[in-house]
Amino acid sequence: MLSYKKYLYLVGTLGCGLLLLYTRNFDFSGVPLAKYAIFLLLMLFSEIQTVIINDNDCCMEYCFVYSSIHIFGPVPAALMKALSTLFSQIYFIIKNADSEAEKLIFHVGQNVLSYFSALALYFYIKGNYTWVNPLYRVILQSAAIGIVYFLVKNLLLRYFLALRYNKAISDNAAEFITLDSPAFLMSVLFGEMAVSTYSNSGFSQALLVLGVYLAVVYIFILYFTVNKINRELAAIYDMSVSITSTLDLEMVMDIVLNSVQKIVPWDTACLYVYQNGWLVPAIYEGYPDEAVVRIKLEDCQRLFGYSFIKEGTIINNCHKDERFADLSICLSNTKSIIAAPIVTNKELIGEIVLTSKKNYVYTKKHLKLLSILASQGAVAMKNAQLFDETAQMAICDGLTGLYNYMYLYSELERQIKNVNARGGCFSFIIIDVDRFKTYNDTYGHLVGDTILKNLAGVLRNNVRDKDIISRYGGEEFAIVLPGVKSAEALRIAERIRGVIENTPLARVEGKDIYITVSAGIASYPNDATSAQDLVNKADKAMLFGAKQKGRNKVVLFHPNMVAGN
Repeated sequence: MLSYKKYLYLVGTLGCGLLLLYTRNFDFSGVPLAKYAIFLLLMLFSEIQTVIINDNDCCMEYCFVYSSIHIFGPVPAALMKALSTLFSQIYFIIKNADSEAEKLIFHVGQNVLSYFSALALYFYIKGNYTWVNPLYRVILQSAAIGIVYFLVKNLLLRYFLALRYNKAISDNAAEFITLDSPAFLMSVLFGEMAVSTYSNSGFSQALLVLGVYLAVVYIFILYFTVNKINRELAAIYDMSVSITSTLDLEMVMDIVLNSVQKIVPWDTACLYVYQNGWLVPAIYEGYPDEAVVRIKLEDCQRLFGYSFIKEGTIINNCHKDERFADLSICLSNTKSIIAAPIVTNKELIGEIVLTSKKNYVYTKKHLKLLSILASQGAVAMKNAQLFDETAQMAICDGLTGLYNYMYLYSELERQIKNVNARGGCFSFIIIDVDRFKTYNDTYGHLVGDTILKNLAGVLRNNVRDKDIISRYGGEEFAIVLPGVKSAEALRIAERIRGVIENTPLARVEGKDIYITVSAGIASYPNDATSAQDLVNKADKAMLFGAKQKGRNKVVLFHPNMVAGN
């Protein structure tokens, strides 16, 4: 398959060769050089002053291409277009510090091939058809020269993009043509006006028409610039309103990333959150493989001399530095990176990272906008995090980190509703540390607290992820086992009891401290009719079963269980 670089050279060589073929024996002595130079400068200015619509460049030079054919002739106009493209591309290469010189050759060849393709069709139709009505002649000229020039030029460009980025040539073609069509139609209109004025009133008056055209182009540029600024301000306002309406951290991050994507161009976007000294990807778009963004970034990491974490930065020419290939944020064709930290009160909350396949696409203005959004997002994310922490504290035990008594009862009610609605069952285990007061009296309360914390860890490591563990109170713990019958719950509890018995939960003066526990089990709906009833039944099994029978036992509830039985 033809590589994109070979394609660039092929198009450039064909176009330049065709231009040389036509200009080699052409007599330029009849061309007015002063007028030619003025026209060339105006054409060059129109190529540089592109109208940007939705981050797509819409070139406005066709008006000068069309009118130059009728004012100077086809061959001088072809040379003018080639020179204009050459100088404008040199300007863009210097401006963007782009070293891919083959693009310069391609753009010259692309425009020359498009130009001569349009002329070929025009002269063919002109030589074979006669139009009496002047309106038909205008339609012929604009259709043959304009439409063919427009379509061939875009087709050559889209094939280059397809080879360069391994995409189908039809990807976004309709949108691409739709965006460029208004600029083309306006160019055709003013081009025909300039030709008509030149025929009737001369070169100076034609320049006035072209001057009006350039003024209209400038107004277009101002209009789309103001429109873009309005979009940016609207995105900032919308985000500030949206993020104050929720305390859900994930929703806040979605709002922040969506707002960023509206005002800064991107091919990939990722919002990282700060966790335990690392930046971890939270939400992202544009990555074909989710595993790409699973690599964490270090808090203090400086990427090859770039301050990536602590302050905003723009990195260009990533594709030429092999060190960036190992970064999770960079796809193989990434050329530009922009990143802004999410910081509030000097505390790092996260990082927003965008990448682009285009080089030098990000500006200081983009970084400023990104930093504003990141700053607003930082406050909202911090508030959401504090809300989550507060909500977690309200339902969790401060010593062990397990769910507390209040959350346990809400979970029991939820499980009961689920069983009543869908059927099934669940079991409830209550666990009590045997003679816990003795440990406190012998070793002190700090050792007692250590025992409880380590016991909580043992319980976590010996149940399923969906099982609920809570500290019921003091030295009592509870476990909810969704979908587990009493017989299976007995086996689970007995296994846990054995693990606890053989695991040292504290160490005092070189001596390991071991404990035993007693447990009672009840199941819903077989043993109880409500959450309170279920807890009472399990408590009876533990007190009147396990405790009275010597402790360090697990006992199932049965209906005749009372004190002394």
